Amino acid sequence: MNKREADRYFDPDVETMPREQIEQLQEARILQLVPYAYHRSPLVKAVWDDAGVKPTDIRSLADFKAKVPFIDKDMIRRFRDQHGDPFGGLVCTGAPHLRGVGFTSGTTGDPTPLPRSEDHIALVGLKRELWQMGVRPTDYFAYVLFTFREGLNADKWLDSGMRPVTIQHLPSEMPHLVEVSRQLRPKAMFMLSTPLIITLDAYQKSTGDDLREAFSSYQGAVFGGEPMSPNLRAIVESWGLEIFELSSLGDLATTMECKAHDGMHTWEDIALIEHLDPAGDQPVADGERGELVVTALMDDVAPLIRYRTDDLIRFTRKPCTCGRTHGRMKPLGRKGDEMIIQGRSVLPLDIFPLMQQFPETCTGLFQLVRAAREADTLRLRVGYAPATLTGSEADLGARVKEAFSAALGIPVEVQLLPNAELLKNGPPNKIPRVVKP
Repeated sequence: MNKREADRYFDPDVETMPREQIEQLQEARILQLVPYAYHRSPLVKAVWDDAGVKPTDIRSLADFKAKVPFIDKDMIRRFRDQHGDPFGGLVCTGAPHLRGVGFTSGTTGDPTPLPRSEDHIALVGLKRELWQMGVRPTDYFAYVLFTFREGLNADKWLDSGMRPVTIQHLPSEMPHLVEVSRQLRPKAMFMLSTPLIITLDAYQKSTGDDLREAFSSYQGAVFGGEPMSPNLRAIVESWGLEIFELSSLGDLATTMECKAHDGMHTWEDIALIEHLDPAGDQPVADGERGELVVTALMDDVAPLIRYRTDDLIRFTRKPCTCGRTHGRMKPLGRKGDEMIIQGRSVLPLDIFPLMQQFPETCTGLFQLVRAAREADTLRLRVGYAPATLTGSEADLGARVKEAFSAALGIPVEVQLLPNAELLKNGPPNKIPRVVKP
């Protein structure tokens, strides 16, 4: 690899590592992890003891996949509640290595505690991704992140030379984002979400400000938290921004598109990825629908081990056209979000394209109302923009119901709510897509 080719990657030796070497590295780290976590993590020890598994039983990566039991969010929360342990039984060490406790967003249930180390592994992948977007040492990037999980970690970027400009992930901060974009000309934006795009679109319409000019220095903008609706994509692209979609890698890191836009890279030096039958424990083939199961390979504070994420994905280990050799995934939805309506599987991902049929609903805000996994009728809360309403609300509801029922081939009930009302139901970056009645 010549110097010009190497400059495409933040860490070229790791990012282009041959598959055989990736698996050798994973096995070495797994064999170090197994005794360490068993003797220090109360949850891991309890689960393994119940399954009759000891560290000495694990002598290879194959042994690990065949013998080690799974954990999930419910087990972590149950251990927390039963033992009064705020760390959910995950913590293997204390201060100064234990930095604090973050949490999942809670959009799919009770937030799950996630203890964090001083040098959290999530930033390893983010540095690689921002580099391939075009951010280099001394370049600014807009670090527009919600803080309810663990703060902004702005000081953790110093080793890369990249300079984060921290901005709260709040709609009220969007004029500040525009101002900073003009003053410092950042190279990337991390990250946009549905509420922020809605706010920026309204800001441009009300002020006449030219966001395409304001954002002209950006070589990419990250969007994450949920699938991106076609309408929001069109709005962001009208500002001249290339969109890079991001998702969670099982609550231990993130996974994000590269410039090939052919799946999100799963960094396999920091996480062991398993792609399993959602109803069992057997691997599924590349490209098929499976559940994401992750093991943290570089976390000595609270490593998640064979963690069933509930995330349905398509996964491949084929090298990417960008030159990287690590696996790639395409999120499909959450296993716990799936509904069976008169025998048909329905996930939130199925609803997004239907929202584009009407100007009033094209923002893409909706919720599936799920009393049980199986039902005769799909109940939906659908957000609409009152300013675009051309007839009555009842007329819009009837048109949405008819169109959705025809497209899905199942009975649909629709409750219309103004977009602003639905946005009140979630954290700053998204709303729950599946709710109880």
